[in-house]
Amino acid sequence: MNRALGKKIMQLRKQHKYTQKFLAERCGETATDISAYERGQRMPSPQVLERLALTLDTTVIDLIDPKYVQHPSLNEFMQQALEPSQPLDLKLILEDLLVHLSLSKEIYFDGRLVSADVRDEMATSIDQALQRGLSSIEA
Repeated sequence: MNRALGKKIMQLRKQHKYTQKFLAERCGETATDISAYERGQRMPSPQVLERLALTLDTTVIDLIDPKYVQHPSLNEFMQQALEPSQPLDLKLILEDLLVHLSLSKEIYFDGRLVSADVRDEMATSIDQALQRGLSSIEA
């Protein structure tokens, strides 16, 4: 299945000094499930990926990024939001939004379910913003 994802989950779990059992309990899974994810024998659902990212203080994009790029953690994003003097890399946030739009079964906006059409429009707009940002720094 996905060995890189499994290694990333294991790396972050050990970095936080979590046992498989503790991580499983925090994510609503079993220790056997976590073990299977770490060995690359099973792929977590999009919802489990989101819970894993939250519990491991990272983003979904960090978990599935095959290059092991170390993006700022969720706490770092929150800290940056609270301290506007700190530089914020919007590219990482937009990439994370795209992943959530594509992997999550349901997306809500202001407490209301977003239709598939609106979700596609949002993804297109975010992708265009990413492309504009990249082209602006390449010029």
